[in-house]
Amino acid sequence: MSANKINKTAITAAAAAVLLSLSTGAHAQSSVTLYGELDTGLAYINNVGGHSQWKSTSGLVDGSYWGLQGIEDLGGGNRAIFRLERGYSVTTGEMFNDHPYYVGLGNEKFGTVTFGHQYDLIHDYFAPFTLTGGTGGTAFAHPFDNDNANNSYLAANSVKYASPSFGGLTLGGMYAFSNAAGQFANNRAYSFGASYQNGALNAGAAYLHANGRGNTSAGAFTPVVLPSATDVFDAGVQTQNTYGVGVSYAIGDFTMAAAWSRSTYAGVVVIDTGESAPSIGFSNYEVNGIYQLTPTISLAGSYTYTKGSGAHWHNGGVQADYQFSKRTDTYLEAIYQHASSGAPAVINTADPSSNHNQVLIGAGLRHRF
Repeated sequence: MSANKINKTAITAAAAAVLLSLSTGAHAQSSVTLYGELDTGLAYINNVGGHSQWKSTSGLVDGSYWGLQGIEDLGGGNRAIFRLERGYSVTTGEMFNDHPYYVGLGNEKFGTVTFGHQYDLIHDYFAPFTLTGGTGGTAFAHPFDNDNANNSYLAANSVKYASPSFGGLTLGGMYAFSNAAGQFANNRAYSFGASYQNGALNAGAAYLHANGRGNTSAGAFTPVVLPSATDVFDAGVQTQNTYGVGVSYAIGDFTMAAAWSRSTYAGVVVIDTGESAPSIGFSNYEVNGIYQLTPTISLAGSYTYTKGSGAHWHNGGVQADYQFSKRTDTYLEAIYQHASSGAPAVINTADPSSNHNQVLIGAGLRHRF
């Protein structure tokens, strides 16, 4: 081989080594992760419109979804982040707009600001103290998910701030724009929250306010589902206020928690007919517990009393989960709901019962990737 060829080979090898070192350094500072979850199973519901029902389920505990999450180190304790998720039904293939997507900037000392379609602060600071916001999942939601602890809706056009921890205390705020010209407050929302952790003790509180909910298609929130005497309907709401406070305490392998929330809806309009409906409010009182029986078996249960405007609901349930591995588990659960006269019994994910009682028994398999 000639000296000229040897020099060219050496230069090419050196250039390749430099490019490899640069790409390796960039990879060490930045990452993109593909992840998700599939949750599917079977459920029996004793009364749906006067008939028993067997059905194949998707998302009985967690909504199935896939996502991409990325982070780029910008230096000086700064980072760029993004998150893109999409929900879907494992049984039908239908896609759902029920997961977040956002981009933002974070700093180790000052916190994180994100822009996009995001969870409100009820989800971040209150829901973890309910069973629906934790291991219980979808079917354990308070009636009609009236406080959004099961994140039935996310805030579009939102700007959100999350603080770092100050001795166990974290704070957050969110504003979601209406995006309507000349109608700044028509279908806008804002939310605040805080949490505190000290050893086995955790506590959190959150507030959500919305104006003109469902009035426009490009605003902060879609319409809300509310109950009539025997059924449920999609509603636009002029003013919504939701408050939530929760606390939990861990004793060895057992964690007990209590949560209270209050949701009010005024200026209610039935979407299908345009007719006005009475204002309605809900107060939810929940106690729950989770016990890690063995490293692979966990048990959970909850009871919620919901006082509505002229009606009330008792909702109780239990759940057992067996972990095959860190990514795959199976679960069995049972939920019972009793409604007073003048109110429908509707377990979350089910259609209304023809009377004031409803039972759901479900089993499923989950896999995370």
